[in-house]
Amino acid sequence: MPLPDFNIDGVIPPFVGADGPGGHFEDLSPYRVSVIELVQGLSFSEGRKSILRGWLLHRRALRAIGFNTGFQWVDGSFVEKDKEPKDIDVVTYFRRPAIARSPTDLSSHLRANLPVFGRSQVKTAFHVDFLYVDLDGTAEVIVNLTRYYAGLFSHRRSDLLWKGMLQVPLEDAGDQDALNFLGPEPIIPGSEAESTP
Repeated sequence: MPLPDFNIDGVIPPFVGADGPGGHFEDLSPYRVSVIELVQGLSFSEGRKSILRGWLLHRRALRAIGFNTGFQWVDGSFVEKDKEPKDIDVVTYFRRPAIARSPTDLSSHLRANLPVFGRSQVKTAFHVDFLYVDLDGTAEVIVNLTRYYAGLFSHRRSDLLWKGMLQVPLEDAGDQDALNFLGPEPIIPGSEAESTP
């Protein structure tokens, strides 16, 4: 389904259609959208474009270390119309790569790749508030984390207004097209990039 329109409150609605929250799965948040649909629908300022570039590069970095299968929930203030966010909130649901099938190997792999998996490192480098759920973990942990993140991100913090989220595949499905759509990062006068020959 295409990206839902913002509702009168300036948020992605928690559901669409006449049947309300008891309707079809595709009419409920998180809405399944493509990467390019998300980028085209939410890149309405230079700040947002910069954040989206970081998110797309982080997705590329995840795949480079073997996290090729799964999906991401995009949520937080980035899916609010009247906000100029500082980052993008993303919950990444992944399948373990072949190199990290056991819990011990996964833990070692994550520690060895903190620039891609460390929450503070990812936020600084990519402007992504990065959270994750291991889809190869125990069912109880997966359900509890999903319940927690759904509760955390399905309401606007300031007034507890119910709002929707978006879901995109983790697989590379048009990321380069989305980067091309965003164009290059603008050069800011007086920046290091401007002075580089």
